[in-house]
Amino acid sequence: MFFQGASKVPVREAVLHCAGIRTGQFDGMSPFQVFLTVNKWHHERGFKNGFGYHAIVMPDGTWYSGRPLTMVGAHVMGHNQGTWGLLMIESRQIKKLGEFEDYFTEQQRRAVRSWLRSMPQIEKVSGHNDYAAKLCPGFEVKSADWL
Repeated sequence: MFFQGASKVPVREAVLHCAGIRTGQFDGMSPFQVFLTVNKWHHERGFKNGFGYHAIVMPDGTWYSGRPLTMVGAHVMGHNQGTWGLLMIESRQIKKLGEFEDYFTEQQRRAVRSWLRSMPQIEKVSGHNDYAAKLCPGFEVKSADWL
């Protein structure tokens, strides 16, 4: 079991996020370059500890760690304690799936699902859009699809 912060809140939820939807602004960047870019944005927004997500998942499924899993994230206002924020980097290959446009690759899906399934403490997977009036992550997130 992972716990976060001084108050040792158990982590039971993962929140999926997107970055740069439809822009392709990260095309050709390495995971570290994406990390540096987002970290800069977060510092500019005043995030005390910079990069607010616990991981970046690139279109090819490459996983890049961000904040330590035991540190509270800065990814969903009011819902950071007890959650891990996973940032999925957009793909230019957009497909229509149901009522939502899908901005992510099958490699990303497999990487995220595999990681989440290796963390038995995770009971819920949600999208940023479940907690804020945002498009992020660009699709409806259902726990059953990820766990």
